[in-house]
Amino acid sequence: MRIGSGAICTVKLSRIHPSKHIRNKYPNHTRKDEIVGVRILRQEEKIVHRKQQLSVVFVHDEFKDDGGQHIELYCVKRWAHVTAEGDANLFFDVPPPPPPPAISPTGSEPDDINPHPMIARMATTVGPLSESDIAEARTLVNDVDDDNRPAPENIPARNESVPNIFNAAWGHSGSCNRKKTGPRDYKPRLEFGNNESMPTVLKIFESFFFQSFIKNVIIPATNQTMPGNRPLTYGEFLVFIGLWLLMATIVGPERRDYWSTKPIDMFEGAPFRLSHYMSRARFELILRHLSFTDKQAPPLLDRFWQVRPMISAWNDNMSRVFSPGWICCLDESMSTWINQYTCPGFMFVPRKPWPFGNEYHTICCGISGILFAMELVEGKDQPRQLRNEEDNFGKTVGLLLRLTRSLWGSARVLVLDSGFCVLKGLIELAKKGVYGSALIKKRKYWPKYIRGDEIKDHFKDMPVGSVDSIGGNLDGIDFDVFCMKEPDYVMMLMSTYGTNIRMGEHKNRDGVEAFQYPEVVHNHYQYRHQIDDHNNKRHQPISLEVTWATKTWENRVFAYLLATTEVNCNLASSFFIGEPPLPSLSFRKELARELLLNPYFNRNVATDERPKRKRTCCEHTFTTLRAYTKWQGSDIIPSSSIYPQRMCKGKHRKVRTYCSCSPGVVMCEECYAQHKLEIDGQ
Repeated sequence: MRIGSGAICTVKLSRIHPSKHIRNKYPNHTRKDEIVGVRILRQEEKIVHRKQQLSVVFVHDEFKDDGGQHIELYCVKRWAHVTAEGDANLFFDVPPPPPPPAISPTGSEPDDINPHPMIARMATTVGPLSESDIAEARTLVNDVDDDNRPAPENIPARNESVPNIFNAAWGHSGSCNRKKTGPRDYKPRLEFGNNESMPTVLKIFESFFFQSFIKNVIIPATNQTMPGNRPLTYGEFLVFIGLWLLMATIVGPERRDYWSTKPIDMFEGAPFRLSHYMSRARFELILRHLSFTDKQAPPLLDRFWQVRPMISAWNDNMSRVFSPGWICCLDESMSTWINQYTCPGFMFVPRKPWPFGNEYHTICCGISGILFAMELVEGKDQPRQLRNEEDNFGKTVGLLLRLTRSLWGSARVLVLDSGFCVLKGLIELAKKGVYGSALIKKRKYWPKYIRGDEIKDHFKDMPVGSVDSIGGNLDGIDFDVFCMKEPDYVMMLMSTYGTNIRMGEHKNRDGVEAFQYPEVVHNHYQYRHQIDDHNNKRHQPISLEVTWATKTWENRVFAYLLATTEVNCNLASSFFIGEPPLPSLSFRKELARELLLNPYFNRNVATDERPKRKRTCCEHTFTTLRAYTKWQGSDIIPSSSIYPQRMCKGKHRKVRTYCSCSPGVVMCEECYAQHKLEIDGQ
């Protein structure tokens, strides 16, 4: 149908501008949502996606101002799909030539806007960013997690007087607050089920990857929007995941290369084909309609509503199937994304190897390295109506309480870096039966209650390797600040457990006799890297999240959960089954094989492969065209010439004859004889 003034069209909500009117009416619309019955007024050039494009202006009865007048909306012309034509005299027949690019006006927020070129360049930079790049990125990104920014609880209020809560004298009593409760040094435990004495890699994956949520939410929600009479099944969904993992073992080929019909070439394309497991049409259909929630969009503006239940389900599942060891580590993880306009909670974290994207606060077992809880940092995009109750204690304290909920009352130990160094947080954890230590670092201010300069003066004349501590009490909970003299600084750790007893290997410092670390310092160095190691296994040598190239942010969140689960499965296979740890890509191939050959998928079900073309004629008749006719493709049409001729298939001479089984293919007698031999030989 042709578009023109008065035409009735359907337009996707994500393509309509100004976007503020859409956000006010539909605060949580998705890419699939559309509005029907818009009436076209005119076409004109508009600035969309930072360039001037031919657009159509329209109105709809749902969008009116306070006076009852229609609000004019617009979209790029190609996104308006005509359902009823208007007056034929008002068709927009000839579009004007595209004008040169222009800068978009302030406030334009299209869904498919390209990322800022500076961010795109910095995201692909190898190695740490330069100071100039970091300064430039700060001006482009709203949320920045700066290593030098103090925790909100550590920022002193105006004219605030902080009391001295420390003991008068240095030294430790030798009694550990944690050991007074008689705790056990727990070992990690995984619930395999009663019938599984030695679980397979597939069983471990199913345990970790919220099987019930996939069956009860993801698959039904996907089937609800996916066309056709063949619904997605659990077994087929595992095959879909296995295909992604297998594609993430190689860098270079495009996705369509894995379904190419060309012979495999060692110098071109993909080194294997996936059509044996699933057709490309079926794969793309599942990907296009993949949904992660069965809930309706809430009335308030919430950019995370589609993924929040999925993350919560992943956390709940891990708390059921996995019990961590006696010591855990909490730190940040990054999921890469370079388009700040399409990424809710977009963060810039300069200290990370992948500095742009979503930041997650994560916690993992210090013994096995398995990551078992996470929280997406929503930043300034978090709805105010959904503030967490724990945040009444403070932003950092609330985070610590939420992530450690499954550890409450277990007397486990939590290792924290300087970003979570809030004494109030350690005290509240101790009240919940969780002990912890945090590295003390001056981030513009010393952490609240910590007299850092006095501590440094105390160690001024002490030799390297000297250890001392000073105790204190806050809200009735005892704590200590454990310190150790280093060549260039004094290492300080606030802790609610531990003593000054030295343990572990002897460590060397230049010109200093080797010495052992005290307990809390030893545990900090021993387990602080677990989250970083987990992140490195997820990103290197090939990142699944990067392989799953997508413009749909919800798919990236799912890919992050999948990649995290893959690393967990590798660590669990090594720790619980006792097998030697496999390199990341070797384990990924093994897991992909298990998923592709999973026992839940019925491979006898009809696939979406195109049926083979049936032969139109099974007999061979050497036939001549009638007079005043000729070939147009495989059709016979009238001709102005009486006997028009064409060169035969074998390039022997011009003729008018052909075989009845192959209309449109001109053959002489020799070509026809060769043709019959070829067919009969098959």
